[in-house]
Amino acid sequence: MASRSRAHADTGTKLEQNLHVFQSDHFDADAFVQSKCHSLNEKEIRQLCSYLLDLKRASAEEMRRSVYANYTAFIRTSKEISDLEGELSSMKNLLSTQATLIHGLAEGVHIDSLSDVVPESTSDRSSTDEFREPSDLEKWLTEFPDHLDVLLAERRVDDALLSLDEGECVASEAKEKKTLGHAVLLSLQTAIAERRQKLADQLAEIACQPSTRGAELRAAISALKKLGDGPRAHSLLLNAHYQKYQFNMKNLRPSSTSYGGAYTAALSQLVFSGIAQAATDSLAIFGKEPAYTSELVMWSTKQTEAFALLVKRHALTSSAAAGGLRAAAECVQIALGHCSLLEARGLALCPVLLKLFRPSVEQALDANLKRIEEITAALAAADDWELTHPPSVTRISSRPVGVLGLTGAYQHKFQVVRIGSI
Repeated sequence: MASRSRAHADTGTKLEQNLHVFQSDHFDADAFVQSKCHSLNEKEIRQLCSYLLDLKRASAEEMRRSVYANYTAFIRTSKEISDLEGELSSMKNLLSTQATLIHGLAEGVHIDSLSDVVPESTSDRSSTDEFREPSDLEKWLTEFPDHLDVLLAERRVDDALLSLDEGECVASEAKEKKTLGHAVLLSLQTAIAERRQKLADQLAEIACQPSTRGAELRAAISALKKLGDGPRAHSLLLNAHYQKYQFNMKNLRPSSTSYGGAYTAALSQLVFSGIAQAATDSLAIFGKEPAYTSELVMWSTKQTEAFALLVKRHALTSSAAAGGLRAAAECVQIALGHCSLLEARGLALCPVLLKLFRPSVEQALDANLKRIEEITAALAAADDWELTHPPSVTRISSRPVGVLGLTGAYQHKFQVVRIGSI
């Protein structure tokens, strides 16, 4: 046991020494190859290259399997990280607001405590300041909340966003240069936060309305993203597309007398066109950010699974139970045809469908095989072959009797059984 442990330790030390060469900042790949291959002939070099290529392919395949095996966990983790970042941002804003409020209250208490000992000259100066003309900043501070309320009431989203940005700039500059008191600055920040939240709720309400479609939906989602609520905006976008194709599915009702392929074609067109439009809008507004891409993949997978369950319930189950292999295969082919169009948008959902459709197809195949066995057994039982002795045949020559000479040796009856189409 001790010798084995020592051997493992020596192997690990040797491997670490070999890898140490590649960790150097001055590693020269050409010189390293020359030092290792200078004594090899052409055949040995070709074998080495082939071996390295095989290792490269095996490594790539192993990495691909590892990615596929952990892809669901990766997507779930990315979504949780995104949600956690949103919660941390909300907590940061809340703490900042609370700190500003505390400073404002402390300053107010300090001012109240000094109001009883204000010198007479200060009182005269204050009375004089009451009659002076307000500055442009003071006028802007007075008009800013009312102006924002008007923009929100008129649903002028772009103008409201510009006004909010302007307010943020004024507040940031005032905080940096200390041109406003804490109470005034707190009032401005509170007004901005309240109107920002009101605008976000207004945009979310617009996105949730069934009548919101196309450019109007994209504009509302984009504005909500600009307000800093990206996760909520992306979820609302996906939900809007879900509600849209769910509304269109109300007019699609399967019938026991209808053709299963027609129902599958109509349903798959609705579902996968909705997923395709959602993917297009997500890419246009949010780009290829991993958090939003992961949410899109999870949402698309969920919609595909729901679609597969509907097809199985209304088309595949009855066909599979009756042994209709052709009808079942055609339904699967139609669904896969529509689903494969999403691969151009980076959504490979065909494996999800195949996994869910496979039991139904296998059931239809088993039913067909069972039917074939029953028909074959019936044919075998219906055949009535009788072997009789052939009549005496006089041999004229030593040549063997031909096959045609034995046709009369057998008498049989054929019963033709019509096999229905499978």
